[in-house]
Amino acid sequence: MVLLTGAQLAGAADTAPPLYTQVAGGEHEITLEKRTSVDRLALEQGVRWVSIVRENGLKKPYKLKPGMVLKINNRHIVPTELQNGIVINLPELRLYYFQNGTYQRRYALAVGKPSWPTPTGTYKICEKRKNPTWNVPPSIQEEMDERGYEVITKVPPGPKNPLGKYFMATTASGVGIHATNRPWSVGYYVSHGCIRMLPHEIEQLFPQVEVGAPVKIIYRPIKLALTPQGRVYLEANPNIYHWELHSLEWVQDMAEYYNITDRIDWDKVPPILKTRSGLAQDITKAGAGPIPATPFTSNAPKEVRLSPLQGQTVKVE
Repeated sequence: MVLLTGAQLAGAADTAPPLYTQVAGGEHEITLEKRTSVDRLALEQGVRWVSIVRENGLKKPYKLKPGMVLKINNRHIVPTELQNGIVINLPELRLYYFQNGTYQRRYALAVGKPSWPTPTGTYKICEKRKNPTWNVPPSIQEEMDERGYEVITKVPPGPKNPLGKYFMATTASGVGIHATNRPWSVGYYVSHGCIRMLPHEIEQLFPQVEVGAPVKIIYRPIKLALTPQGRVYLEANPNIYHWELHSLEWVQDMAEYYNITDRIDWDKVPPILKTRSGLAQDITKAGAGPIPATPFTSNAPKEVRLSPLQGQTVKVE
């Protein structure tokens, strides 16, 4: 699988990756009320743990204590492939939920490991179950046997069930969105293709999602946005499945395709592509004015509501 570059990107509008319009989140400070880990704080704040370490100059072993004041930057580009339903961007390890044309919030995920990747595509929620029984797929049974483990065919509800208390099946073969009895795995790509969520977060999402809701799974390590104010933002995430991607060429082709090359400060682009921090960063060239065109219109959702994964303040560009 190859991301569009060069001639492919320039081929047709229906195949070009979208130029997004919404940028949410921002910079703020938090005061820790209880002891926590950098990993857990990163999940709650919607950032990669390395971003917290860099922003605050933390040193190993990264101990966080109550009363510490930390800088958080969770600015991100909202992938608006859908008006209603669920958008999952695998490299971000994030699920975005949209309802009635409105971006509600995003959630942290664990997704498939490179040897067992979560598939991309357009699907639907086809079933919802509370306290599900896990019927172990034959492929996982084979893996158990190969590793010398006891082969289990079924796991009843309870603390040993890897699906946790909530399960939403999708029409993608063998792929569900579910809670987990291993919450520490969220934020990593370690599953057998399924999509894990933190138990308390899927508990909040589960009742909102109806059977039949659309699910769009995408693979976009790099996202580019042009806001209604004419600002250009670039966000780069780790290329977790190592798809073929020439990052700088991709950005150059996108800019040319959408006619925004002259609005970009190109000196700012390589460092963002190198660090892949997952943060949306302003790359607008100094002096770039409003978009010289008809009034900006967009079919994208028009609001961003406050959520823990968007921090204490939400700014929409």
